[in-house]
Amino acid sequence: MAAAAMGLFLAGYYWGNQYRRGDSTPLAIAGVLIRPAYPLPEFALRDGTDRPFTTKDFAGRWTLLSFGDPNQASGRRVVTRMIEVHNRLAGDPDLQEKLLLALVTPRRDPASDLRRWSPALTFLSGETEEIQGLRAALGMPARETTATADQTPPCYLIGPAGRLLALFPDAQTPAAIASDLVAIAAHADSPSPTDDG
Repeated sequence: MAAAAMGLFLAGYYWGNQYRRGDSTPLAIAGVLIRPAYPLPEFALRDGTDRPFTTKDFAGRWTLLSFGDPNQASGRRVVTRMIEVHNRLAGDPDLQEKLLLALVTPRRDPASDLRRWSPALTFLSGETEEIQGLRAALGMPARETTATADQTPPCYLIGPAGRLLALFPDAQTPAAIASDLVAIAAHADSPSPTDDG
């Protein structure tokens, strides 16, 4: 009986271990998955209505964040890209509703016509030091240079717990970003949560 009990224990242990591993299948995306999820440093910016915006404002929603001047070509490209991602989530209305598009810009009053492009879009501005600190925390140069002025900045995915989950480089299409977002959100809602679950 002792041998049978030991055999049953070992079989149960092996099965349970395999079952747990099956639930925690690594997530594969087209973008760059950040593991472990990276907590953002404290910062203080202001949104388009001049209200304070801090790391606490990321809580409870998904945020696609990027940098740029909407009055420059690269800034308009990144705004267009983020809006296309948002539109491609129409098949997942819950996720689409929870997605905030945030453009960090040095301009206090970005072009007013851009504000009407999407209700999910918000412009964040602030002191140069605050913006440079956030850029540096995300691995970007502290300020845009002439070498990077013509490039479309990457987009960063911030999860509902306010941590950096993924990076989407310039070459990644809006369709691929939207697909990655759906996969990441589904993985976060699965029985074996991600770092941001």
